[in-house]
Amino acid sequence: MVPLKKETTSYPPLNLNAVFKGLLAAIITTILGSAVSGVVYHVTTLSEQTLPLASSGLFYFSIFTGSVFAAREAGCKGLVHGIGVALLFVLFGWLLANLFLNAKAAFLVVLQKTIISLVTGALGGVLGVGLSR
Repeated sequence: MVPLKKETTSYPPLNLNAVFKGLLAAIITTILGSAVSGVVYHVTTLSEQTLPLASSGLFYFSIFTGSVFAAREAGCKGLVHGIGVALLFVLFGWLLANLFLNAKAAFLVVLQKTIISLVTGALGGVLGVGLSR
């Protein structure tokens, strides 16, 4: 019986360059999305009651976009790269909120948002590897 050929991969466990590019893509998506939604809320008759849902949607869409970008850039290990982008983006948002807004949130709310962000990042990372070159 012939032994199976042992394949070795030279992929690093985590491509930090790709993760930081994904984080930058997520931040840019958030800034552009905030500008567009600001114009939409100003020009249309949308109620401000929809603003929390819209901002949460933009938050998760930004993580998804950054995760797709990071995993596509890395070309492998989409889950790791997507979760990396999600963790950094949540940490970045938390730091900004605490520094500039002095925001205090309940632990369970932050935990729930973090878990949803990790799932969103993982899904974006898997899609990003599928879209890689």
